[in-house]
Amino acid sequence: MTLPRHYNTEFETEVLKTLQTSRLKTKLYANASNTITAEHHLPLQCWKELADYKLIQRFLHHPSFPNTPSATLAYRDIAQAGYVMTRYHHSTGLTMTWIGQLLKCYFLTTFNCHDPDYVQAILNGDSLCALAISEPNVGAHPKHLSCTAVNDGSQYIINGEKAFVSHGPYADHFIVLAITNQNEGRKYYSAFLVPANSPGLQRLPPQPVKGLQPSSHCNIVFTDCRIPADSLIGTPGNAFTEISLPMRTLEDGLMLAPIAGAMQAQLDLIAQTPTLSTPLNNSKLGELLSLTESAKELGILAASKLGQQRHTPDLTPLIIGFRSLVEQVQTALLEWHDACPGLKELAADIQILCNIGRQATSARAIKLAERFLDEQKQID
Repeated sequence: MTLPRHYNTEFETEVLKTLQTSRLKTKLYANASNTITAEHHLPLQCWKELADYKLIQRFLHHPSFPNTPSATLAYRDIAQAGYVMTRYHHSTGLTMTWIGQLLKCYFLTTFNCHDPDYVQAILNGDSLCALAISEPNVGAHPKHLSCTAVNDGSQYIINGEKAFVSHGPYADHFIVLAITNQNEGRKYYSAFLVPANSPGLQRLPPQPVKGLQPSSHCNIVFTDCRIPADSLIGTPGNAFTEISLPMRTLEDGLMLAPIAGAMQAQLDLIAQTPTLSTPLNNSKLGELLSLTESAKELGILAASKLGQQRHTPDLTPLIIGFRSLVEQVQTALLEWHDACPGLKELAADIQILCNIGRQATSARAIKLAERFLDEQKQID
């Protein structure tokens, strides 16, 4: 079998062959119309398909529950597989879901979730979990969040509203961050695993969001929602540091290679389009292939750094360099958007993903510059 360019390792070739065997791309296309109906449901048979072909569980390594202190993720493998998956099925939304569920399983396992069967259900493709941090009008800024969880002996009582919850319309459990203590104006957050059918939990209608299909979002409202005390995940009062901040860095780092996969899929589409009003000459195509390959390598490097350090690393330089490459490629492809079906949709998804966390990355870049200038002053 002749493999397309840029499947550079035996592992990537193995993932590609598995995807071809599963016929996932055909199933995605067959369900494409269903992803924008009123239900806004991820085609769950596609999630199950990933599990059945060992494309979920193999990336999370842990001993038997419940005595494991932590789980480990195969970061580099996830990045490479994410590249292949996105290039093959053209769904950044499905790849983002896949990575997000792996990360949720990682945190649930690491912080001693009291329901190991549920974690296994996610890995088996039978369940989906959503993370609820952001709130209406304030985003995920810890100073402005207001959802609370009050200890009532053997239970916690949750009140508040979470906004823009990815996978919220069809998740069967939520990881919810809520204030459990306040001291001198500082808020301390804890995390809880909350079943979607808990009394006092209401899902609001799905929000129509363009892009990243088949993922969708909704708000959830808690009104005196009582959950068992053992629903607590991790260290009480420390969830923002233990879960929220690392989750953002891990998602940012692991999604770089899949974005590069979407870029390569764009070039695949152009090469497969028989008639273009403005042909893409070989010199320009070679340059775009090189930029895309460089973006992929940055994505794999970022994922490798996640696995090499005990603490979550600062990936700001790699992310900024990656986004610069993405902008160059996307600008160059603009003139073919109308002539090449699918190109514009991939471009929209790529832009959405690159804009996620852009403000936080910009703030970190400013700190990087400040440290550099301070060092230069010390040298002088």
